[in-house]
Amino acid sequence: MAKTYSIDEKLKIVKMILNEHISKHEIERTYQISRKSQREWVLQYEKEGVSGLLPKRIEKEKITINKEEDIIESLKQENLLLRIEIERLKNGYTEADAKYIKKTNLKNRISYHP
Repeated sequence: MAKTYSIDEKLKIVKMILNEHISKHEIERTYQISRKSQREWVLQYEKEGVSGLLPKRIEKEKITINKEEDIIESLKQENLLLRIEIERLKNGYTEADAKYIKKTNLKNRISYHP
């Protein structure tokens, strides 16, 4: 089974090749990393920067703008629920009252403006 290298390890090798001009043959002997892998890492680095060194399976999981929007929406909802709970505690609402308020606010998507 092939060894999996971290981004830091790949970057170290790439920098040795590009900046320190250490030969791929020397790196192969010292670190047991094939010259083919070294060539691929250098090409990926030159083409995409450090993100080019990410494993392909991780690239598929990169955070997209839509995911960030989902996170923001989730935080807004959590904020609303916390404000409802604070009001319930301040005003002495029963738990049934709080559930009704929460349900009503979530349906109406009332926004909070301090």
